Amino acid sequence: MRSRSPDIRTGSAGDGTPIDVERLFHSAGIVSGAFDALDDGLRGRVEKLVSWVNGQVVMAGERKEEVELQLRKLLATRLRLAADRKRIPAIAEERIERPIFVIGFARTGTTLIHSLLAEDPKARAPLWWHTHDPSPPPGEVPVVPERIEYTGKELDRLVAQTPGLLTMHPYWDKRGHCLIEDEEIFTLDFQNAYPTLLYRMPALAMILDAGNAREAYGFHRQFLQHLQWNQEPKHWVVKGIYHQFVLEELFEAYPDALCIWPHRDPVEVHPSTMAITAVLYGAITNWQMDFRELGPAFVQGIAQSVAQAIESPFVDDPRILHVDFRELVRDPIAIVRKAYGRWGLDYGPEFEARMQAWLADPANAPDRYGRYHYTMEPYGLTREMIETAFEGYCQRFGLGKFA
Repeated sequence: MRSRSPDIRTGSAGDGTPIDVERLFHSAGIVSGAFDALDDGLRGRVEKLVSWVNGQVVMAGERKEEVELQLRKLLATRLRLAADRKRIPAIAEERIERPIFVIGFARTGTTLIHSLLAEDPKARAPLWWHTHDPSPPPGEVPVVPERIEYTGKELDRLVAQTPGLLTMHPYWDKRGHCLIEDEEIFTLDFQNAYPTLLYRMPALAMILDAGNAREAYGFHRQFLQHLQWNQEPKHWVVKGIYHQFVLEELFEAYPDALCIWPHRDPVEVHPSTMAITAVLYGAITNWQMDFRELGPAFVQGIAQSVAQAIESPFVDDPRILHVDFRELVRDPIAIVRKAYGRWGLDYGPEFEARMQAWLADPANAPDRYGRYHYTMEPYGLTREMIETAFEGYCQRFGLGKFA
């Protein structure tokens, strides 16, 4: 199980007026028109998140209104999804078969793998506009360009608030068409608090824990059904940085799931992870966080969760293909070809040509917004600290000094 991020407080909740959760429920009902779509489970998760927000930071005036606006929009979107499912019973009959999950830690090549897998003409992947404006289902009415452009403007606002982010994660320049992580889907059901949907919240977001993973995967399936209904049959390609911590729950929800898990030396991973965390959450919290203090706590928390995760018997499950990051960088297409061969999936010349074109396109170059120089010092990290924390993981997968 992944540990929670430490609380970062910038004041006491008593200094400001808390968000009124009942007013939030009422206003979201009016916005969505789905007054009977709020079940007890969803209500409880919303109350929990709002209580957490109220206990984190002082919010007043314009900032409080911005946070409430994002929460209201998120809840209204969730209520509309529930109303669609009730209105169109056939959505619940959709079969999600042999989905491919790209799992593993951030900054290990997961986005590259996800992007290449999504080039398969027989694949479908969740996009930014899917989570920001999923109702009505794309199988019910034509999806006009304006609908996608509207969601792209929301991504523009996130990027404008977080200068430097595109240098580290340029893929968000695809705007409404960019690929998303499953943590964003979980946030639609208030199982998580991912910053792409709640970037005005001035605190480190809560993250999904193993206690509610089964519920989260249940909604994940419902969401894929929603997008798939009345569409051309294709297999799903999804990505998340949490799945490896709850493999049992993942395979319980998707027994025929196929997973690809890249592994990279933690000494390379964590300076990069901390840098993108600092750029993102520094902007969100108006640079009130002490990242030198956060760095060691973050690494230790992840290391403890990783130690537990690699003890799971599911780590060696044949449904998982483990990939060395160095091999991925040398020949990413060969990795995809190997995965398809392992899984018995059709791998045709059109798919390979599309991957080659994607890699050759300057619009997909990882350095199209420049290169960032990653270092440990600003985050209170040392090589020895990281190597010690992840020694078992590195031994298991032949990384770092054990390579």
